[in-house]
Amino acid sequence: MELIDRVNELLEKGETFCLATIVASHRSDVPSGRKVIILRDGSMEGEIESKQLRMTLCDPALEALKEKKKRIVEIAHGVRVFIDVLSADAKLLVCGAGHIALHLTRFARQVGFSVTVLDDRSEFAHTSLFPDCKVIAEDFTEALRDMPLSPSTYVVVITRGHEHDIECLVEILRNETAYVGLIGSRRRIRFVLDILAQEGIPQDRLKEVFTPIGLPIGAESPAEIAISIVAELVCIRRKGSAGVLALRTAVGGSK
Repeated sequence: MELIDRVNELLEKGETFCLATIVASHRSDVPSGRKVIILRDGSMEGEIESKQLRMTLCDPALEALKEKKKRIVEIAHGVRVFIDVLSADAKLLVCGAGHIALHLTRFARQVGFSVTVLDDRSEFAHTSLFPDCKVIAEDFTEALRDMPLSPSTYVVVITRGHEHDIECLVEILRNETAYVGLIGSRRRIRFVLDILAQEGIPQDRLKEVFTPIGLPIGAESPAEIAISIVAELVCIRRKGSAGVLALRTAVGGSK
């Protein structure tokens, strides 16, 4: 398979990965222009055959993936590599079509997310309320089981009750996603996470759920809460989880 075909295949699958290109080299075995794909597990595919150079390239590539920042590194004397981070278009799934969702979907579209809204109530999950969004009015569990969730999918769970939170998260957390955020009081969130643990969801995955949801800006109204959530989504997309945690720490919030 040609490298460009492999890049397109990974993007279609929703993968996030690095594409490293040699931009300066005096070595005949690794001339300028050669490329290699670095996946999130550290495996590589492409045109650099030297095992030593691949090993040297691995750590900065994985660091670029973690921070979601492109960079130029020197992997050997006189051999410089541009590491780019590629990912599919960001997709946002909003579980729950209440007041917050009305604002959240509008703000998210404005910053480049393609948005899907899911609710089991057809009077709430209606295209007239969510223009330019894909709207699904179905049972949460059934819809999520058929929904392709990927590492480029961001999920916000803002349903009307903890029983629906659980229904959604049982299905969502079986998949690898870019982000999962859950709204609710600390008591409600604790109850939901305890039930999910009993359902067999690993603790490591539960710890990846962002609660309380949104950056701590003192939001109170539905529109303000939506802004705080979208700000968190943008931060995750641009700076990764570490960027969100840094901001929360800086203003005295917590994950």
